[in-house]
Amino acid sequence: MFWERVSEEIYLFTSDRYALVNAVAILTREGIVVVDALPFPDEAQQIARFLQMRTGLDIHSLILTHYHMDHVYGMFAFPDYPNVIAHELCRQKLLEVGQASLEEARQADPIFESVTLRIPTLTFDTGEFFVNAGDKTFRLLHLPGHTPDNIGVFFEQQEVLITGDAVMAIPIIVDGDWAQEMETLRRIKALSPETIVQGHGEVILRGEIQVVLDRYISYLECVYEQAAKTLKAGRDRQSIREISLETCGLERVPLGIASHRLHTANILSIYDKLKAQ
Repeated sequence: MFWERVSEEIYLFTSDRYALVNAVAILTREGIVVVDALPFPDEAQQIARFLQMRTGLDIHSLILTHYHMDHVYGMFAFPDYPNVIAHELCRQKLLEVGQASLEEARQADPIFESVTLRIPTLTFDTGEFFVNAGDKTFRLLHLPGHTPDNIGVFFEQQEVLITGDAVMAIPIIVDGDWAQEMETLRRIKALSPETIVQGHGEVILRGEIQVVLDRYISYLECVYEQAAKTLKAGRDRQSIREISLETCGLERVPLGIASHRLHTANILSIYDKLKAQ
């Protein structure tokens, strides 16, 4: 794991063991607002100790951007008393599949034995939700597409948008919806934040935001086009594995060896949905 300061009040923690997944901590006069957590128990515990030793502040609230375990598991390392805030769909999904998924993870790797699942205690399902912590305001926005429950956290005083996996180094829609993700990316473009903290990958600064988001939109357009062309030509779905990430304008470097697998899964998911229609 490595960390950096996005600003005087924002710490970013990134796993070097799982697809550059990010967790964020924002310091306020009333305590620390934590957005997501890293998947491995030792990484999460390091973050909790780091924040306590570096700041001496209590945890004000915990926010989950969505239900995927690489963002959820590490929440166990923080105190039980703060609210865990999320979209209502996130709470429902964790109640439905969270424990079973955790048991599977424990069977695959005993390192997860110490993890206990934190179920959201405060949720919203329509409109926007505001979290106030001292002089800081956090506006929670529903940003579906990667998953139906994904939210973003807009830190209003600094115009920093923490997007969960609505924005990531390779847009992934296997567990979500292509059209919703396209709409979400265009909505984020219109919001025009100063900084974007992706769910996976490097921080995007203002001068890069429009260009990067356009690149992600173009990538998803290409993914759809490749799936439709494969289906129309009557080619076997396995031929999709031959379509490179670079064909659609992105590079493998940001997410390493997982990049091609994730890209292929995107095209396959659209192919299957088009075929079902």
